[in-house]
Amino acid sequence: MKPVVLYFSRTGNTKRVAEAIAQLANAPIFSISSCEPSVVEAYDTIILGGPVEGSSPAKETRNFVERLPQAQSKRTILFVTYRIFGNERTMKALEKIIAPKGYQTVLKVSKKMKKPGEPADFSELLSEVKKIL
Repeated sequence: MKPVVLYFSRTGNTKRVAEAIAQLANAPIFSISSCEPSVVEAYDTIILGGPVEGSSPAKETRNFVERLPQAQSKRTILFVTYRIFGNERTMKALEKIIAPKGYQTVLKVSKKMKKPGEPADFSELLSEVKKIL
């Protein structure tokens, strides 16, 4: 298995989660702000995350996902960070975009965050990801 972690982060919270997942998976990590969607072609497991904004994916995350190349049964783990609510709706919206492109979502996880930079425990989320990897 060859995983890659891709993320968008506005405040740094999603970046922190992405870094923890990348370390766990021993995977390269890319900010979607500075890479092309074609980067996924070299990997078979895509771990993709972003923040919830207004109960929806951030526009940067949505735009990146819409530009992903067609694939054949690439495994996908979706993760989001949120402050109040909207995590389930956001993950469903992302899954709806990527499924027709040939990406099979094998896990959806989220982490409620407080303020940027505050200590956070990612152990439960990482445990779920580790089961899939």
